Amino acid sequence: MNIFRKKTKSWSEYMDHPRSTDLSEASDVIIERLAFMGITQETLTYIKQSAHLLSPYKSDIIDQFYRSITSVEHLRQIIDQHSRVDRLKVTMEKYLEQFLQAEVHHEYVMTRVIIGHVHSRIHLTAEHFISAHHLLIQIMTSILMENLHNDPDRMMKTVLAVQKLAAFDQQLIVEVYMEETFKSFLFGVSDMLNHMTQLDTTGQLIKGMEKQIEESHSVSAAAEEMSASIQEVADHALTVAEGTDDAVETAERSKHVINKALGDIQQVGRVYDEIMEQVQRLNQEIEHTQEVVNIIKDIADQTNLLALNASIEAARAGEQGRGFSIVASEVRKLAEHTKEQISRITTSIASLQHVSSQVTQQIGDTGKLVEQSANEAHNADEALKKIVATIQEINQATTQIAAMAEEQTSSVIDIASRNSVILDLSTHSQTIARQTAETVLELSKRIDDYRRTFFTINVKLDYKDTIRVAKTDHLLWKWKVYNMLLGLDSVTAGQVSSHEECRLGLWYDGELPSQIQGHPAFQQLKAPHKAVHDCAKLAAQKYEEGNIAEAYAAFEQLQEQSGLVIALLTQLEAELSLSTRG
Repeated sequence: MNIFRKKTKSWSEYMDHPRSTDLSEASDVIIERLAFMGITQETLTYIKQSAHLLSPYKSDIIDQFYRSITSVEHLRQIIDQHSRVDRLKVTMEKYLEQFLQAEVHHEYVMTRVIIGHVHSRIHLTAEHFISAHHLLIQIMTSILMENLHNDPDRMMKTVLAVQKLAAFDQQLIVEVYMEETFKSFLFGVSDMLNHMTQLDTTGQLIKGMEKQIEESHSVSAAAEEMSASIQEVADHALTVAEGTDDAVETAERSKHVINKALGDIQQVGRVYDEIMEQVQRLNQEIEHTQEVVNIIKDIADQTNLLALNASIEAARAGEQGRGFSIVASEVRKLAEHTKEQISRITTSIASLQHVSSQVTQQIGDTGKLVEQSANEAHNADEALKKIVATIQEINQATTQIAAMAEEQTSSVIDIASRNSVILDLSTHSQTIARQTAETVLELSKRIDDYRRTFFTINVKLDYKDTIRVAKTDHLLWKWKVYNMLLGLDSVTAGQVSSHEECRLGLWYDGELPSQIQGHPAFQQLKAPHKAVHDCAKLAAQKYEEGNIAEAYAAFEQLQEQSGLVIALLTQLEAELSLSTRG
């Protein structure tokens, strides 16, 4: 029976066909790919004819496919994370139906593009997708070979047709997947650069280290001054301590002098007491004398009266009483004289009493003064005791201050020593900070070089993608100017391009849909974008001239305008994202 079995042609006959296609319901790029793979209308016809052979096995194909897929732990985790097997089976059934219909048109191509987008979004690697897709083709070709083995020529043509169209599908899906993956890498790198360009902490760190070094120098100078001041305080404290020692000795001597004076005053008080007693006795004697004088006066008055009577009687007696009259006259003269002397004595006694009274009063006053002086001397003694005690306490405190000042001097010297270490560490940290800033700058340049390689692999960027790339370009230029001001990068005014020549400017002036051109954010973009370039050029020019202050002022304006540019681009990007989802 083998002599009746049909044989296949040579394999080369199946491969030997012109690289062309008679299909025309697709774009030029798609037609070119179909031609390269030799996919013609005949190829699609063989696939359509195979539908009646594969359709009965559709459920078996899908079940076998997902049994194999879910046996791989990594693929099963992706399915569990993003979907369910029953939902994926429905999607697979639609894919097989469309594949077997073999109508290669715009909708067919777009469904494959969507599959590529989905696989990129769920991070299914191209390796796993190609392996899984080949598994599907293996199942399909196995069924076809089993059913068409009696007609080898048809089997070969049908299997080749399925493989060609499946390869076309793979190319579309993997191309989109790779393009999306490249974009993901591109924008991941761009986001990394965007964040890196916000790292103004390097400049803050360098300036902070400079400030810390200045402060360390100030602390060193202050420590030296403080050490000198403390030493001076210690010297003064010692001088004061010595002075207080002298003061204590002087106060002690003064205390002895006051105590002696107090004794003398008390002795004077006792003398005054004795004088007071004598004066009082004198007053008593004067009073007694006054009494005697009064008696004598009375006697004189009586004598005078008797003399007068005697004279009268003598006159009566006549001649016989003449002698008696003479005696009476003499007695009367004596009485008168006595009376005069008594009057003088009385006057003297009165004067003596007056003087005695004054002396008594003065002695009393003097006694009070002596008593007051004695009290004050006693108080002075008590005060002096307190003064001596206070001076001794001051002396002890001053001695302690001197000792503490010596300790503080030692502490200040230790602080100065430690501050010297801090200064060395700050200088070292500043060097490391600058080296870190240089490393970050160099890293940003290398990342940007890596980012630029994506533009050489023909990654297709839509309007939204172009905006994202332009934002990164914009931030990188600001980053270059920032590092120029730190002295880490060199930017000349001539290197700053015009706002019309950069990627954003070329995109802005290019052919854009009315949806973008009519957006308010787009219409407001040109002025701040131009200002950014002008400020960058001005900052570079002022830096070249050595006018750092004006260079920083220009950079501040650049940052302000840059913020407006980024905000407007973000609005446009959000608008395009909404329209894409819509």
